[in-house]
Amino acid sequence: MKENLKERYERTKYWYDAAKELLEGRKIEAVWWQEWDAEYPSEGTGLVFMTDKDDVFFVGQDDEGNGPGALHIGTSLEREKELKKKKANVNCLPVGVESNLSYRNMWKEMHGLNRMSWDEAAGVKKNG
Repeated sequence: MKENLKERYERTKYWYDAAKELLEGRKIEAVWWQEWDAEYPSEGTGLVFMTDKDDVFFVGQDDEGNGPGALHIGTSLEREKELKKKKANVNCLPVGVESNLSYRNMWKEMHGLNRMSWDEAAGVKKNG
């Protein structure tokens, strides 16, 4: 059955309202990559972020969550220059980046701290 104009408008309004409620004015508190599905590690990792309301978002390739998706970015030329100075000038945050756990384990190994918990290792580097 084909939607009429009012139904299409109401469906669209629902998604705009939900996105605004979840995202407008929010502060991103944490960002990480994690395995998409622990049972299927071959699917790779996807970007995850958490807001100041403790809402957690992940970028999927579709609305069914069939796998991770890349987050594409558009910036002004002024912002692009600022990001270049910080070595963060990218137009996409990709899939397949090491998971947060793997990233932490690599850091601990590089610093000879792999027998410690993350909190212990981070404290040693911070205080040492």
